[in-house]
Amino acid sequence: MPNQNSIGIAYTDQVINGGTIDNTVIGGTTKAAGSFTTVAATGAITTTGALSGTTVTSSAGFIMPSATVAAAGTNQATAAAIATGFTLVSAADATKGILLPAAAAGLTCVIKNNAAAVLKVWPASGDAINAIAVDSNYVLASLTSTLLVAYDSTTWYSVPLLAS
Repeated sequence: MPNQNSIGIAYTDQVINGGTIDNTVIGGTTKAAGSFTTVAATGAITTTGALSGTTVTSSAGFIMPSATVAAAGTNQATAAAIATGFTLVSAADATKGILLPAAAAGLTCVIKNNAAAVLKVWPASGDAINAIAVDSNYVLASLTSTLLVAYDSTTWYSVPLLAS
């Protein structure tokens, strides 16, 4: 908010450091439900509920969570669960795998198979990857990466990335 006071009057821009949104109009066009808080030291915003808008600006660039997971199990029920964001996977041996989170439109998982063997990528129960049958695994070649994007609540699609 710019300073609207006359010259010579002390003024400080308002800073929002937390609050709730209860389906009221914000900025004349957006309705939302949930709550938010900010971290003063970093400027990070944490939300519950949806945070949306036509423009999202970040001075820190695009940041996604990252994790390292060892492939495990031999089927959908015993594979190592991963979260959205970037996952570096070790221990793939052509039989072990990872389990994607349940599909929800717009979720993304970037997976890097850091092993010298193929990795089985399993969808959550009832989900599918590409045109592969529901509850069947997608095979990620050794030392390659893929971006998986959930199209809806049951289907993931892969965007292959270059070997690295």
